[in-house]
Amino acid sequence: MSGAAGEPAIAAVLDVGSNSVLLLTVVVSASGRLTVRDSALATTRLGSGLVDGGALDPSACARTTAAVVTLAGRARAAGCTQVWAYATGAARRACDGTAFTDALSVQAQCPVEVLTGEREARLAYAAAALGNADDAPLLVVDVGGGTTELTRGRGPTVLEAVSLPLGALALTERHGDDVVGLATTVERTLATTDLPARAFGTTLIASGGTASALAALDLGLDAYDPARIHRHVLDVSRLAALAIDERTAALDPGRARLLPAGATVLAHVAAAVGVGGIVVSELAVRHAYLAERLAADGRAVDLRTPWT
Repeated sequence: MSGAAGEPAIAAVLDVGSNSVLLLTVVVSASGRLTVRDSALATTRLGSGLVDGGALDPSACARTTAAVVTLAGRARAAGCTQVWAYATGAARRACDGTAFTDALSVQAQCPVEVLTGEREARLAYAAAALGNADDAPLLVVDVGGGTTELTRGRGPTVLEAVSLPLGALALTERHGDDVVGLATTVERTLATTDLPARAFGTTLIASGGTASALAALDLGLDAYDPARIHRHVLDVSRLAALAIDERTAALDPGRARLLPAGATVLAHVAAAVGVGGIVVSELAVRHAYLAERLAADGRAVDLRTPWT
C-alpha cells in the first residue's frame, strides 16, 4: 500500500458479486480519515444460471475476469500499490468457485478471498451499524445478486447472522415477471429462519445495490449522490411502485431489471420485523472489508462519511 504509517495512502477493494463487480478506491489521510477517490460498477452476472453446487458459466467468468482485471488496473493507475478483492454468493455456491477465484487472483494480480455467508453478513453489519447508538438493537439486510444476508445485533455487536438464497439475480432468473411465484419463494425461504422474529420492532437497515437504487429513485436524484442516499428512510409501502418506476430506465440496466425482486425481499423482511420504514446504508460490505484490511496493515480508519 502506498505511504508509510502516518502518511496519506491510497487503497482499493474489488467486490466480485453475483451480478456485478464494484470498485472502491480511497485516500486515507495521516489521521485515518477515509475519502472515496474513485468508484465503479460493471454488470457481469457471474451467478447467471447458477444452481447450488453447479459450475459457473464460462461466459460469465470471462466477463467477470475482464472487468476485475480492468478495474484493478484502474486502481493501480490511481496510485494504489495494494489492491484487495473478495467474492461472494456465486463463488461460494459454485463447485468451481475456488478454482475461478484462484485464477482470477493471478490474472488481476491481487488476492481474491471467497467470503462465507456469515462473514459477508458480519461485514455488512459492521458498515451499516456505524453512526447508530451504541446499544441500539438492529437488523441489517444486505440484498445481493445470489444471496441475502440478515444480521441481528445491538450497537456494534453481532448477535446472529444468516445467509439466505434470496439474491435478486437468482430470483429474477427463476421467476421473471411472476410476482406471485416470487413472493411465495421469498415467504417460504424467510420462514426457514426465525431471526427476523427475534428482531421484531427494531431498526431495519438495508445495504447493497437494491436499497441504494430504490433510495435514489425515491429521492428523485438525477445523478447518484451517496451523501443523500445514506440514511434515507424508504417507506415500505412504496417499494413495489419504486421498483417499476419509469425512471428505472436511467439506472444501470443490469440493476434495473433486478429491482422488483430485490424490493420484494426488502418488503417481506420489513413485514417480518414489523416496521414500516427501512434505513438505507451506503456503507456496505466493501467499505467494512477495506477498513478491516487497512487495520491489519496498521492503519485504523474512520469511514463513517467517506464521500464528503
